[in-house]
Amino acid sequence: MTVQSKPKSPPRFLPNADLSGTLPSKYYFDPAVYEREKEEIWFKTWQFVGLAADLGEPGDYFTATVIDQPVFVVRAKSGALRAFYNVCTHRGHILVEGRGNKKIMTCPFHAWSFDNEGRLKAAGNAENVAGFKLEDFGLAEIQVEQMANMVFVNLDPKAASLKSMAGDLEQDLRAKIPHFDRLKFARQDCYTFDFNWKFVLDQNECYHCAIVHPGVMAGKGAYLEPSFEVTEHKYWTAVMARSNEKERSPYGGGNRDEVANVYIWTLWPNLILLTHQGPSNLKIQRIWATGPETSAQTIDNLCVNDPPTELDVKQFNYYRDRVLPEDVPCMEKQQRGMRSRGYTQGRLMVDKERSWRSEHAVHHFDKLVWEALNGPNY
Repeated sequence: MTVQSKPKSPPRFLPNADLSGTLPSKYYFDPAVYEREKEEIWFKTWQFVGLAADLGEPGDYFTATVIDQPVFVVRAKSGALRAFYNVCTHRGHILVEGRGNKKIMTCPFHAWSFDNEGRLKAAGNAENVAGFKLEDFGLAEIQVEQMANMVFVNLDPKAASLKSMAGDLEQDLRAKIPHFDRLKFARQDCYTFDFNWKFVLDQNECYHCAIVHPGVMAGKGAYLEPSFEVTEHKYWTAVMARSNEKERSPYGGGNRDEVANVYIWTLWPNLILLTHQGPSNLKIQRIWATGPETSAQTIDNLCVNDPPTELDVKQFNYYRDRVLPEDVPCMEKQQRGMRSRGYTQGRLMVDKERSWRSEHAVHHFDKLVWEALNGPNY
């Protein structure tokens, strides 16, 4: 019996989406790739860390982590946002925990104290230490910016501004989501996954929708038309999936008077913003790597009502209870398949028309990954 071997020349990843293969399988499990991603992606990109509403007054702060780097953001006395590595410059102890309001950040180990501009204000016995100067031991500062009521940090002091990279993203959010500035945090859903973080961003296509999400875009009662209209920018994408006007909203009640369609935005490298039909709402989805083959995700659910209405909660729960349970098993099985000797690289299904079944938005993300790790080298 003749055994057919795997193709000797699998499709290559190319800058042209119409001809490109997928990223090589090792990009989803190789520890060396993971380490390169830390340096070239995670520590050089803008990372969402929280909401500006939690930093309303001078001294308000919250902590966050970028992969393995603890940071905190504080509203300084001047009113500006400041961000620092969350580590005391004396002996490396974590400086603050959680969130709250502090005019002075005092290390719980030896009581070195810093103001919210990062300046060391007091160090016990400093007057008896030869050559010691308070100004030599301020906190290590990092870049911070606010966009669309969200707070971002970047560990790379040479990184271009978030505003220059995100372009008109905030304007597009405000155009599609009425009462944007009235949106309030309502609930956070947290997940851990046994698959590489990039699979979540690779889901930015609807080639899988009719198969994995029956009843959403295919079959009886589908509430979305076969549509997935992608607008690509250099570092972000905007997607619209049109409502099927003949069908009711999946949340009951059929209320589409504010957000008429499903809109999805991605911001390089790991942020997904999503709004559903109905009263104004927003899901802020942050995905990050916890290892070469594991990841974590938080979803901050926002709505205009405080407390959320029954319809708001149905919107939150539909994604949690219906959409994610359909997507997650696919990504888990992809992770298992990446190590198969029968697979090294596939072909992205990108059609000329950029139809709702095309995978050109996957290529947009994968191209940013490739160039971050390899430069414009194909």
